[in-house]
Amino acid sequence: MKKNSPLYDDEIDIIALFKIFWDGKIKILTITIISFLLGFGYNSQIPNNYLNSLSVNPSKDYKIEIVEYYKKLATSNQSNQLNQLNQLNQLNQLNQLNQSNQSNQLILKKFIDEFKDYEEFLLNIKNTKKIQEHDSKFKTEDQQIEFFKYAKFLEIVEPEKDKNNYIINFKWHDPDEAKKILKDTLILVSKNLKNLMNLELLQSLEFEKKLMLNQNNERLNYLKEQSTIAKELNIIGNQVDNVILSQPSLNSNINTADNAYYLRGHKVIDKEIELIKNRESLKFMDQEINRFKDIEIKLVDYNIYLMVTKSLKNTKLILMISILLGLIAGVCYVLFSNAIQSQTISKKK
Repeated sequence: MKKNSPLYDDEIDIIALFKIFWDGKIKILTITIISFLLGFGYNSQIPNNYLNSLSVNPSKDYKIEIVEYYKKLATSNQSNQLNQLNQLNQLNQLNQLNQSNQSNQLILKKFIDEFKDYEEFLLNIKNTKKIQEHDSKFKTEDQQIEFFKYAKFLEIVEPEKDKNNYIINFKWHDPDEAKKILKDTLILVSKNLKNLMNLELLQSLEFEKKLMLNQNNERLNYLKEQSTIAKELNIIGNQVDNVILSQPSLNSNINTADNAYYLRGHKVIDKEIELIKNRESLKFMDQEINRFKDIEIKLVDYNIYLMVTKSLKNTKLILMISILLGLIAGVCYVLFSNAIQSQTISKKK
């Protein structure tokens, strides 16, 4: 009895398969080269953008004037609703922040908040060649909308746990131009923040000046009244001690000297009036304002030359994928061609 032979052989002949690949090596190599060239051409057409990253840290050398500035703001009575206890609590809290090196972080936070409005950034990229070429494709009314879309190229990364530095990421096609844009933007943000601080300090001290002037005026009016009374009573020198000695019952009244201030004599009172008028406090406040305006303060710490630049276009990966696809396509082509050729030969036989 004859055995039925199998209709097909499902075993793969490795040697025969290798021979097919070896015979078609020129075709495989040719297709791989073509795929590589296509990948290279595709890669050259992709815009070459870079991710430029810069670390912004709390200032290491910021001056005590900054702390004094916040103290003045904290102790200012601008709201007219803060009582002295609240002001004292604010001052104590501020001192604690300063001692724990948190004041630097507070300045940095204000700096980043100013940076996040993108006003300075957009101002610096407005006149770049890329923006002008892009905006020229749109109508005038649409240019402003398109222009503000560039804000998405800028990203501010919050500090990681146990760290206090912010990372500014800026996607741009030219690393050198990106460095200049970031540098100019940071300088402009520092300038605007300093101006804002100057304005706040000016408003705070001006308000304190008004309070002091009001207090001085009230005191001067009172002293003038007391001086007039003393002159009418012809009291030249201090008569407070004499009154108390002549009236021992007044010893228990600690407010006698204040209630009858004219007893000090108009000569003493007039001298106090003169001293109040010549006080240097208001002049000192003006000097403080001018001194704060002129002083150079590095609000945050960064080094533009330490900016890290990384290409967003992965040329190596694109070329590797192109070569791999070329090899696969070449192998498939050779196998397909060999199958068709074998089938044709079988039909002829």
